[in-house]
Amino acid sequence: MDEKKMNDLLIDYIDGNLTGELREFVTKYIEKSPENKQKYEELKATMELLGHDRHLEPDSSLKAGFEAALTAEIEAENNKKVKPLDQNGWKFSPLKIAASFALILSGVFIGMWLMKNDQNDQEIAEIKKEMEATKRLVMQSLTDNSSASRRLQGVNASYAMSSADDEIVNALIRTMNNDENTNVRLAAVEALSKFAEEPKVMDALIRSMESQTDPLIQITLINLMVQLKEKRALDELKNIIEDKKTMETVKDEAHMAVFKLS
Repeated sequence: MDEKKMNDLLIDYIDGNLTGELREFVTKYIEKSPENKQKYEELKATMELLGHDRHLEPDSSLKAGFEAALTAEIEAENNKKVKPLDQNGWKFSPLKIAASFALILSGVFIGMWLMKNDQNDQEIAEIKKEMEATKRLVMQSLTDNSSASRRLQGVNASYAMSSADDEIVNALIRTMNNDENTNVRLAAVEALSKFAEEPKVMDALIRSMESQTDPLIQITLINLMVQLKEKRALDELKNIIEDKKTMETVKDEAHMAVFKLS
């Protein structure tokens, strides 16, 4: 997603205008990295400083015209040469001129704000459409039992999603545990690691260590536990070490992981 669209989403998120999947999407984007968190905090602070009202700087010519008119009126008042009245006998004053300009500018700003909101709505609709299309591709590909390359394509497509709903997560977990192709299962492990901050995903990764028999998958999961500093995996790592069916290479990796996590 380009930076402009993401910034617009962050603005709507701060204003409380997002709900459902889009709000969850932005929340997970913010929590995904320190850089995203910093961008969110800076944008939030800026909006709070501006009073959340999106004040727009007037056009320089409009501002100059206002200042000139205001100066002329003040001089007229001071010199008391002319005291113009309109048809209703309304006296002009600097404050009234300022109020008139304020009304005009308010109309301009409101129009610009409404146009921006319409643009934001269109961009949000496009993002929703992209997310739905990606989800359909992932689900259709992962259930294609006739083609391992097609299933691999589905797993890879899930990398484009910043957040995954339960349907996507469950499909990736099934693929990790049950797919007959080692490369597809490995790709599913990598895809799930993106969402490892979700308790459901981490629990599934730890449980999978118990059921996996392919040494390559076992070592990948062991290294992932070390990378994520997941101490809850210690019991399962010890079970792998004690299992007589476990290859020595895998046991060596498990021993090292226990040492690093303890």
